Amino acid sequence: MAISCGNCKAYCCRQMAKMFPEYDRGDGNCKYITEDNKCSIYNERPEVCNTDILYEKYFYIRYTPEEWKEINMKACEELKDAT
Repeated sequence: MAISCGNCKAYCCRQMAKMFPEYDRGDGNCKYITEDNKCSIYNERPEVCNTDILYEKYFYIRYTPEEWKEINMKACEELKDAT
């Protein structure tokens, strides 16, 4: 069910510090984002950054995989507008 982030502009990573100050690198962006919008700890990223794990642990009861993907893609668009 992986959400495709192939052309990601890291909109969520740019908002991360607002929700989780411990990830703030000092400018409001996640301290793990690289210059090319990649996560430098992707394979070990926090649970909150992994939509598949979030779905499997918490949201599978409420949403279908398709609905979960749609919710996340909508959130991405909203974060895009907020940056």
